[in-house]
Amino acid sequence: MDYSEDAQNFFLNEENKKKKKELKEKFGGDFHKPDDSKLTPELENEFLNYVQQFEEQAASTEYLKVIEYLGNPVFKKLEAVNQIDLSEEIEKVMQIYNTNNINIHVVENDDVTDEEFYKFITEELPEHVMQNMRIEGMNTNYIYEEFHPNDKLDSKDTIEHLIYDFLNNSEYKDLHIANEKPLSIAGKIVSKEKFIKSFAALFEDVDKLIVREEVLFNKIEITDKSKVEADLILRYKQKSTSSEKSGGKEINKIFSFAFELVRSEYGGMDVVGYELEM
Repeated sequence: MDYSEDAQNFFLNEENKKKKKELKEKFGGDFHKPDDSKLTPELENEFLNYVQQFEEQAASTEYLKVIEYLGNPVFKKLEAVNQIDLSEEIEKVMQIYNTNNINIHVVENDDVTDEEFYKFITEELPEHVMQNMRIEGMNTNYIYEEFHPNDKLDSKDTIEHLIYDFLNNSEYKDLHIANEKPLSIAGKIVSKEKFIKSFAALFEDVDKLIVREEVLFNKIEITDKSKVEADLILRYKQKSTSSEKSGGKEINKIFSFAFELVRSEYGGMDVVGYELEM
């Protein structure tokens, strides 16, 4: 029997409601679809089936080393690989990972030599323990810097989070500002409260509608107190006044920052100072 599209959607919606209820009861899943979501009942059903398959496998899966997941291939030792052939050997090893739906990323490529990367994919990562799960369409991703923290990357992440948290007035906007360390603005020591108020004031006329926001890093010096020069390119609607029914005018600004950061005791970096040139 053929059903109309409306009828098919009705039955799929009912099936989706039932499946979400089962997933919540069995695995604690909680699913919310935004009011303006364009997710069709068919796509939502595919997604829920994927989640169910993942959760069922995860509940009963065993753990094993990555090298076992790959089928126990034998990799050449770095010392046995000719420098000229190293790039080709890396490609061969990466092909084995890719065949098993494992992706490996290096964020700060300039800071990692071919030798370091080869040792990582043939000696270090193979000993890492992972879940023995194979689901069609699912990939496992590893990032080199998760195993070898990089102060340059951590500095970039900290500054981006700090800026975006203040732009969005996040309740966690002070998360990346150091605690119990002297804070400074343009070289002058200030309290943490004043530091937060000063940084927030930079964006006080920014409306919720931000057209463009981008952070460009110009110079990074990693020391005990690292220095990072970065530009925030911002295009936004200025907060409207009561007389502006159509909203505030569009503003373009470039904030040229010079940040100071220190290593956090919890990992990563914390901001301890900034200067600004407009």
